[in-house]
Amino acid sequence: MVMGMEGPLGTVLSFSSSSLVLPPPLQQSSNCNVFCFSSLQTNVRSSIRLREPRNNLRLNNKIYCKAPESEVQENPTRKGSSSKNRMEEYNIAMKRMMRNPYEYHHDLGMNYTLITEDLIVGSQPQKVEDIDHLKEQENVAYILNLQQDQDVEYWGIDLQSIVKRCEEIEIHHMRRPARDFDPESLRIMLPRAVSSLEWAIEEGKGKVYVHCTAGLGRAPATAIAYMFWFQGMDLNTAYDELTSKRPCGPSKRAIRGATYDLAKTEAWKEPFDSLPDYAFQDVADWERKLIEDRVRGLRST
Repeated sequence: MVMGMEGPLGTVLSFSSSSLVLPPPLQQSSNCNVFCFSSLQTNVRSSIRLREPRNNLRLNNKIYCKAPESEVQENPTRKGSSSKNRMEEYNIAMKRMMRNPYEYHHDLGMNYTLITEDLIVGSQPQKVEDIDHLKEQENVAYILNLQQDQDVEYWGIDLQSIVKRCEEIEIHHMRRPARDFDPESLRIMLPRAVSSLEWAIEEGKGKVYVHCTAGLGRAPATAIAYMFWFQGMDLNTAYDELTSKRPCGPSKRAIRGATYDLAKTEAWKEPFDSLPDYAFQDVADWERKLIEDRVRGLRST
């Protein structure tokens, strides 16, 4: 069940019996944007058809739910804090810090979007069954986790069991933590996150699942940066390509800043903060080659 508060619903979103992991809000800065997942509205009904293979809900626009809502169970909570309260806290922080029209509903489970044949962007797997689902249903061979430990702890997710299950079924689990709601942290992290993503796609053993908390800020930003730097797109084209499939609003400025950092070669170059908003929305061929080389050079970090 999905509703976009503004704009059309994208072509690819998903849900499963797990959910998203959200950091303690109000203590963070700003970078993760969040959908509104709630009851299916009339305009959404008109654009999707539901069918139920086995225990799954699949939509023709690839909105996906692994388990009926009635089967979704809340994760262990912090003392004195219910799952509903955590969602409300997170959404208040989201709107206050990001000024975006999206909300996140933890109880609807893990959700994800197929961006390309190699790349899926989504929310955090919440339990072992989600890992099995990604392996069996989506042929995921790599998971790139962009969360900090506090994001995972906020929702009571047993990350250790998830990582262990990844090892058991031969999914390569990687982490490139960045601070939620913080474009500067995202800017710093992006080159290394994209280096892991590019390596996994080049390995070609299966799909790469990139996730943050809600799958609306850090994860899509990483995918967009990869498309920008390695697939010959300019930033706006890559941004529109992803957001047309998964409605979200990751920080363009963070991606532009990371692009500037990678392409900068002269010490005298004008500071990024003094550049206009259109700067580094595209790069020259020689700059793209430099960026690709520098990102690949980060694989071992």
